Amino acid sequence: MNPASLSAAERSFRSRIAQLASTQWFLRGNLSLRTRRCGKPHCRCATQSPGHTSLYLVQSHHGKLRQICVPKSWEARVRQAVADYQQMQRLVEQVSELEWKRLRERKA
Repeated sequence: MNPASLSAAERSFRSRIAQLASTQWFLRGNLSLRTRRCGKPHCRCATQSPGHTSLYLVQSHHGKLRQICVPKSWEARVRQAVADYQQMQRLVEQVSELEWKRLRERKA
């Protein structure tokens, strides 16, 4: 593939993918806020609603659901990593569409 033969848009997509892949932390998954009760009899969650909230990272892995609780100190980092993965996925889809178009038109 000759980079000079690519459109400006495709060069931009590929450049952003490379930048995200090499400099960012990324995670595939979805974020889910959950409420729970801790079980302590004198805690506010025992008498007040909705209880404690926790952020979970959820992902389907080999056909099974896996999830992990995200510590509050990591919340911003994990949110950014999920957003970066989703952006990279959108960019890859756009490049793939351009490749499909090129293949349909039989251009090298």
